[in-house]
Amino acid sequence: MAASDLAILADVKTWLAGSSGIGSTDDALLSRLITDVSGAITAYLGRPSLTPRTLTERLDGNGRMRLFLSHYPVLQISSLAIDNVAIPAAAPPATGAPHPLGYLLEPWDGLPPGRPQALDLFELSFRRGRQNVVAAYSAGYAVEGEGATVPGAPGPYNVSVGAPFGPWASDAGVTYADGVALTAVAGTPDAGQYNVSSGVYGFAAADAGTVVLLSYGFIPAAINNACIEWVAERYRYRTRIGQSAQTVAGQQTASYSLKDIPDFIRASLDPYRSVVVG
Repeated sequence: MAASDLAILADVKTWLAGSSGIGSTDDALLSRLITDVSGAITAYLGRPSLTPRTLTERLDGNGRMRLFLSHYPVLQISSLAIDNVAIPAAAPPATGAPHPLGYLLEPWDGLPPGRPQALDLFELSFRRGRQNVVAAYSAGYAVEGEGATVPGAPGPYNVSVGAPFGPWASDAGVTYADGVALTAVAGTPDAGQYNVSSGVYGFAAADAGTVVLLSYGFIPAAINNACIEWVAERYRYRTRIGQSAQTVAGQQTASYSLKDIPDFIRASLDPYRSVVVG
């Protein structure tokens, strides 16, 4: 499975199974189709990644007090500079009080598909210039701080993510309820450590009964389903290459779409296409 895949082989095979089932003969073919279709979807959406990643972006100053970053949903701004001058973050003011000097990001509501978020300046402006605004930030679909309790003895001490908006795709860290971070390990965890595979987090017996907060990237369900269905469509297409219709026993005619992207796939993806805001 490639890191950029938007679906897993088991889900595609479940979709294809029907009443006749599907074996493992074509696993390599289906895996290749998943990777190919995932790339096509990413290109169509105009997004380099759907899961959280760190980005550094240079933008043209517009002389105004607001601009929009290219990638969303934005999770956090690490730094902002204008004409090589660092700009501080401005905490939201108390009710009725003026905004303090600095920048403030419009928060994401946590729900996909999301939209471009405003980055506002107070007592300043994005001075006009070519690539004179540099923003470092993290963006991508993520659940942050999902609460869970590590099971008690005798174990196993595993927690599965809730994944309310789509399947787990990447780990973004675990903390205790007080904010102290746990360390990710590949092997068996000790106290204060965890491991993770496919959305299942494993902990040490020493942490049994402890409340933890899980953060992770996810693939929005609509995109995940679109990938599964498009792969299935391409897989079935090989038995009817170039056919737009087929008559069975001279009585029943089946019609097939030959569009580059099936309409039902496009309808699922369009709300997630990257939108450029001036």
